[in-house]
Amino acid sequence: MPHTWLFAQSEGRDFGDWIPTLIVVSATIVVVMAARALTDRSKRANAADRRFRGQIVTIALLLLGVLGLIFALPDGSDSDLAFSVFGLVVTGAVAISSQSIIANAMAGLMLRSVASFKPGDFIELSDHMGRVSEQGLFHTEIQTPDRDLITIPNSVMLNQPVRVVRSSGTIVSVRLSIGYDVSHHVLDDLFVAAAKGCGLVDPFVQMVELGDYSITYRVAGFLQDPRTLLASRSKLRMAIVDTLSEAEIEIMSPMYVARRSVNNDPLIAPERSPSVGSRFRRTSEDRVFDKAESAGRLETARADLIAADEELDDLRSTHSSASEDDRPRIEASIGRQERHIERLSRSIERLTESLNNE
Repeated sequence: MPHTWLFAQSEGRDFGDWIPTLIVVSATIVVVMAARALTDRSKRANAADRRFRGQIVTIALLLLGVLGLIFALPDGSDSDLAFSVFGLVVTGAVAISSQSIIANAMAGLMLRSVASFKPGDFIELSDHMGRVSEQGLFHTEIQTPDRDLITIPNSVMLNQPVRVVRSSGTIVSVRLSIGYDVSHHVLDDLFVAAAKGCGLVDPFVQMVELGDYSITYRVAGFLQDPRTLLASRSKLRMAIVDTLSEAEIEIMSPMYVARRSVNNDPLIAPERSPSVGSRFRRTSEDRVFDKAESAGRLETARADLIAADEELDDLRSTHSSASEDDRPRIEASIGRQERHIERLSRSIERLTESLNNE
C-alpha cells in the first residue's frame, strides 16, 4: 500500500531531515507572492495584462518549486527516487495537458505570440461578433453590439477561423436588388454619391448577380476609422434608401413579391428631411463598445508610452555628447518629452481605473 511505504520510509527520521523541504516550500510561497505583487504593481499594464502575466509567473514558479521540493525531500539524494517522482510529475502534466485548462493556456500563449488581434479590435468568430475587451491566459472576452460581454475559451479561438477587422481601416458594404428597368449607369452614380455622403473613401459599385427579376448590386467604400463600423453600415443603408427614394427608384431586395394595382405604380417611401435632433445624435458605438473602446485606447496609450520612453532615452544620450550650443535646445526637448510622458502616464492610470471598475 502507498501509505505503508510512506510510513516505512519516514521511520527513523527526525524533524531535522524535513527542514530543507520546509525551506523550499516556504521559499516557493514567498517568491510566488512577491512575484505576483510586483506584477500587480505594474502601471504600464492594464488589469487583463497584469492578470495574464501573474498567471504565467505563478505557473512557472510553482513548477520550479515542485522540482526543488522533489530534490529537497529526505530521500532526494536517491537519484532513482527523485527521477521517479519527477517522471510521475511529468506524466501527470502530460495527462492534464489533454484537458481544457492546459489546452486553453497553450492556446492563450500562442494567440499572444501570433498577435493577430489586440484589445479594441473588431473580430468575428462563428456566430459571435464584437470588439475585443480583454485577452487572458485561458479566455478572450469580446463585447457584442448589444453591449454584452462574451467569454470565449482560447482553444476555441485557436481551432476556428477568426475574422479580424484591421485597425488601419476596412470595407463597409451593403447588397440590394434593383429591377432590370433601371440602368446600372444611373445606379452607379447614385450609389457612389450615397457612399460619399457617409464619409466612405473611394466608393465603388459591383454587379453581384443577375437574378430572375432583379439585379443584385454591392455598394462599398473604405472606412478609415473602424471604431464606427456599426454606425457606418447603418448610415450607408439609410443613405441608399434616401437616395433611391429621391430618384423614385424602387428597391426589390432581398426578394420582392407583390400584386400590382392596375396603374402599376411603384412602391416608394415618401421623402422626408431628417430632424435636427437626428443630425447630432450619438453613434451606437459610443455606448455599445465602451469597455472595448477603453481597452483599445489603453493599448494605444501603452504603446505611445513605450515609444516616448525610448525617444527620451535617445534625447538624454544625445544631450550627454552634444556641444554647449546644442544642449539648451536638447534640454527643452527633454522637458517637453517628460511632460508628454507624464500626460500619457496619467491617461493610462485613468483608463486602467475605468477598466477595473467595469
